[in-house]
Amino acid sequence: MKLPYAQSTAGQAREKEIRDTLRGVGATAVGFMVDDDDDKIIAQFRLHGREITIPVRVGAYAEAWLRENPHSSRMRSTVAQHRAKARQQAERAAWAILADWIKAQAAMMMVGFLDTDSAFLPHIHLPDGRRVGDAITTTDGPLRLPPPKGET
Repeated sequence: MKLPYAQSTAGQAREKEIRDTLRGVGATAVGFMVDDDDDKIIAQFRLHGREITIPVRVGAYAEAWLRENPHSSRMRSTVAQHRAKARQQAERAAWAILADWIKAQAAMMMVGFLDTDSAFLPHIHLPDGRRVGDAITTTDGPLRLPPPKGET
């Protein structure tokens, strides 16, 4: 299977589409941040009283792109240029994936397949500020999930 979104071109231009989609299902306080220190694009919003933060690690896509498109001595670009190309495509793809995922969640909410909590559960903030997804993978307690099979 070819790497999804490898041909994406819109990049950060999808931000308006994400904002409009979220507002269409009642979200307020919609904002975005590009965190170069943590290598993430972050969408944050409030929806039906829930604080929601969705981080997308850009470098994960760049790594996948480089695995599918390894540099070769036959290329006219240097290794550094090839890595820069991977990074640029990763940023465009990350915005596209975020936009499409949010659009899908919003559509499922609009037609009644999911409610807000089900659509965005891993990204909802708990009273202590952690996201649910982080809490169930890092807490020692009855809600801790074991690691998925086949992942390290």
